[in-house]
Amino acid sequence: MAINESTMFNNSSLSSPVTGVTPEGDINGQLPCFLRHLQNKSSYDQAQDACSMYMNFVELGTGLTVVFWLTGLHIIISNAVVLWGIIRTPELRKQIYMFMANLAVADMLAGIGLIVRCQAVDRVGLSRLYFMMNIDTFLVYSQIMSASALCLLSISSYVAIRHPIFFHTHAHNGKRDASVAIVTSWLVQTMLGFLPSMGLNCLDMPDLKCFNFSPLPIVALKVTTMVLLLCVMLFTNTSVFLAIRERQKRRLGQPQGQNRASQNQANDAAERKYQSSVHKARTVMIQVVAAFIFWLLPLILIPACLTAREKCPFSNGISLSGPLLMSFNSVINPIASIIRTPDLRKSLRGDMTIIYQALFIIVRGNRVNPQEEQIPLNQRGGTGAASGSDQNMPTGQPAKGQNVAPLKRGRAGSLAIIEID
Repeated sequence: MAINESTMFNNSSLSSPVTGVTPEGDINGQLPCFLRHLQNKSSYDQAQDACSMYMNFVELGTGLTVVFWLTGLHIIISNAVVLWGIIRTPELRKQIYMFMANLAVADMLAGIGLIVRCQAVDRVGLSRLYFMMNIDTFLVYSQIMSASALCLLSISSYVAIRHPIFFHTHAHNGKRDASVAIVTSWLVQTMLGFLPSMGLNCLDMPDLKCFNFSPLPIVALKVTTMVLLLCVMLFTNTSVFLAIRERQKRRLGQPQGQNRASQNQANDAAERKYQSSVHKARTVMIQVVAAFIFWLLPLILIPACLTAREKCPFSNGISLSGPLLMSFNSVINPIASIIRTPDLRKSLRGDMTIIYQALFIIVRGNRVNPQEEQIPLNQRGGTGAASGSDQNMPTGQPAKGQNVAPLKRGRAGSLAIIEID
C-alpha cells in the first residue's frame, strides 16, 4: 500500500502548492507529505502509510520534552512573579510598569504553548494535525504579542528620552494612554493571529498555496506585522541609545566650576528623573537585543540545516526546536525586569520575607511537642507543690540584679518531666 501511494505521489503534478515539496516532486518532511496527500483527496490512513518513511514531525523525544517542560515552567513562574510584584505594589502602577506587565502576560503565553506542545504526541488521526496547527498558531501569536509589548515599551522609552518635556507634561494621562494602547494591540493581533484556527488553513482548504498549515497570504501578513514591529523597536532603541551617548558627551565636555556645581544642584530633581528614565530605557534595550538574537537564531539555523540535511549535526531536532529557540526571549525578559527594577525587586523581597516567616512558624509549630508547652498543675496559681518547691529554694534574698528566672524555668521543666513519667 505504501509503495502504491508513493508511486501515485511521484506521478502527480510537479507544481505543488505545499511548501516543502521541491519542483522535482521530492518531499523533505512528513508534514508536507501529509498535506500533499490530503490535496490529492487521499484518506488520512493512506497518507500515514505513504509518509511513514519520514521523521515524525510531532515526536520530540525525551530530551526535547524535558527541555520544553522546564523552559515553559520557568517562563510561566518568572513572568507570574513579575506580574504579581507590579500588581501588588502601588508605587509601580505607572505607565512604564503597565507596559512591563503587558510583556509579562504575553511571555506567559509562550510558556503555556511550550507545555501544551508536549501533549501533541498523545493525539491520533486527523485530530493530531488540527492540534499541531492550533498550537503552532498559538506559539506564533505569543511571539507576535511579545514583539508588540516590547514595541510599546520601546516607544515609551523613546518619548521619555527624546521628548522629556512632552512626556512629563502628559504624565497624568499616562495610565489611560497605556491602557488604550495595550487593549488595542491585543484586539488587533488576536483577530489576525488566529485566522488559521478560524478556518483559513491548509487542512480545511487544501487547494491553497501553503506554508505548513497556513496559506501563504496569512504567513505574509504575520511576517509583515513582525517586521514592522521589529523596525519600530530598532528605530526607537537606536535613537534612544544615540541620545544617551550624546548627552553623556555634552556633560563630559562642560566645565566643572563652582557656578556649574550650583546649577547642577538646582536641577538635581530633573536630573534624577532623567537618570531613572535612562535606566529603564537600558532595560528595554537589553530585552530587545535578547529578542532579536533568539528570533533571528532559528531563522538562520533551520534553513541552514534543511539545506545541509545529513551534514547538519542537529538535522533531526532543529526543525522541532524552532518554537523553543524563539521562546527563549521570554526567559530573559522577566530576569532583566527583576534585576534592573529596584522597586520591583524590593517588593518581591518583602513578599519572600513574609512567606519565609510564615513557613518558619508553621514548621516550628509542627516540631514543638504540645505537652512541653503545658504549664504543670503544681505551677498554676502559686499553690500546692509550687509553694513546696519555693520552700526548697535557698534562704535569703538574691543579690541585687541577680536573674532567678533560669533557675525557675529549669525546676519547672524538671517537675513537668516527673509528671509525664
